[in-house]
Amino acid sequence: MTVHTTRTTLAVTASVLLLGLVGCSPATGGEPEPSTGGETTAAASDPLHIDKPKNLKAVADPCQLLTSAQVQQLKAGTPAPGQSEWGQTSCTWRNQELRIDISPDTVQGQGLRWMAKTAGDNGKPNANVNGYPGVRYGVSRGSCGTYVGTSDKDLFLVYFQTGSEGSRNPEYADPCAMSDKIAGMVLENLPQA
Repeated sequence: MTVHTTRTTLAVTASVLLLGLVGCSPATGGEPEPSTGGETTAAASDPLHIDKPKNLKAVADPCQLLTSAQVQQLKAGTPAPGQSEWGQTSCTWRNQELRIDISPDTVQGQGLRWMAKTAGDNGKPNANVNGYPGVRYGVSRGSCGTYVGTSDKDLFLVYFQTGSEGSRNPEYADPCAMSDKIAGMVLENLPQA
């Protein structure tokens, strides 16, 4: 004795209809035709994929990721080298108005994927900086970090914090806008990979 369930009946019906539609589709002349539906590759649908990778390794000194003109524009002061959590050299600019940390990551090989899983929007970037995916992290009233993917394996972090005298600066009212702005400056200085 065989028991038919609604689910089994629906699956069989859908299969038969699909086969019928395939059998009724018009024949084409044996010439291949280009697809007009856009990219269907996994990379095209991956929100973390970098279409135009940047060469983050090309700038060995993270204190050079901002030009002197950009540092003056930001009124950031003198840079001080440091070390990131992942052991790579970082750079910090600090004064009474602000603190900027820039930390490249060319050693872990995960790109933005890990940060997107832990701090993004369900594994997706929650920021876009000049066309590059980003993840904001550590957001508080006066600070924000923006991780930006430069390739499928590399990223950098820009952390911005308002200093004790910076609270009067209206531009610092949105620390994520500042970290995104600075990250955009860094991207301008990186060569294509």
